[in-house]
Amino acid sequence: MRIAFLDVTTTVSFGGLQTAVWGLARELHDLGHAVTVYGGEGGVRPDLGGRAIEIRTFPFTPRDRVVNLGTRFRKLWERRTFARHARAAVASARHDWIVLTKPFDFFWPKLVPDARYAFLSGGTDFMIGDRAAAERIDVMLAPSHFNAWQVAARYKRFPKVIFNGVDTARFAPQAPTPRTRAELGLRDDEFVVAFAGRLVGWKGVRYAIEALAEPALSSRPVKLVVVGEGSERAALGEHTRSLGVEGRIVFTGAVPHAEVPGWYALADAGVFPSIADEAFGITIAECMSCARPVVASYIGGIPEVVGNEGGAGLLVPPADAPAIAAALAAVADGREARERMGRAARERIVANFTWRAAAERLLAAIAA
Repeated sequence: MRIAFLDVTTTVSFGGLQTAVWGLARELHDLGHAVTVYGGEGGVRPDLGGRAIEIRTFPFTPRDRVVNLGTRFRKLWERRTFARHARAAVASARHDWIVLTKPFDFFWPKLVPDARYAFLSGGTDFMIGDRAAAERIDVMLAPSHFNAWQVAARYKRFPKVIFNGVDTARFAPQAPTPRTRAELGLRDDEFVVAFAGRLVGWKGVRYAIEALAEPALSSRPVKLVVVGEGSERAALGEHTRSLGVEGRIVFTGAVPHAEVPGWYALADAGVFPSIADEAFGITIAECMSCARPVVASYIGGIPEVVGNEGGAGLLVPPADAPAIAAALAAVADGREARERMGRAARERIVANFTWRAAAERLLAAIAA
């Protein structure tokens, strides 16, 4: 089949949605399909390993340059301007299936009616009028059962759950580099916890910082490595100073996605204290794939990734610094149990959450 992914942000930014597009594109190509990715003019190009995946980019008006009549209006306008430039190319390619990733793009079936459309949900970016527009979508897909129920409540159609995946070859256990650990000021006797992701409010990093000041961790040799960049970076730095824990945190800044496994290798565990209804949690799954146990929020689709049994990680209430501290202390105290959890985490991801499995589920859904 000729399959296209159509999302203006795919070639201009990094995030879970963009990771999903590229991961699925690679696997669908390897399964023998012709894949095209349409995005806005930008410099994001992941390593495709020489695959013949066509990438086509077009001009658009970025949302931060659109009059502020609300975030959803800005996102819709951004995508409409992209569509003006991309429409002719998409139509002439005569794709069998076009995969959309946001309700803001539900106008595409009117612009290019010859293709069939799949909506790959990644959250709840619903908007006025999307219910009627959704009637033109042939298949709906969700990355978790939690998100599937959210989508079903909105559109009265239950999506096929395909789960997101992980590049388990890249995100694999590896030995830490002693030199790098020393350069970061991490001692051998310190318990190192890593977070990787965008530094935005709903990721809840402030609660991981607060956990360091809680009695369960305040006197322990624990350090937090924060991998990523975002709008909350300055506020988080100020928060560390106000709590007096600035010496126990390392902010790495933006890191290429391909280098993230190396940072997990330096850590003993991962922490992901989200306070929002994450549809899946790709960064959590990637950390687990590196054989690291995780402490993560019991919210959204995260429990489906981590599991409720405590075998691969511990779930805590969102926005609860004492609970995060207690969970991290428990993981720090039991080295053998921690290593066992890490192995179980890797096994869970390999068994359930690969991009090959996600691609096969997608194909099964559109063939039904």
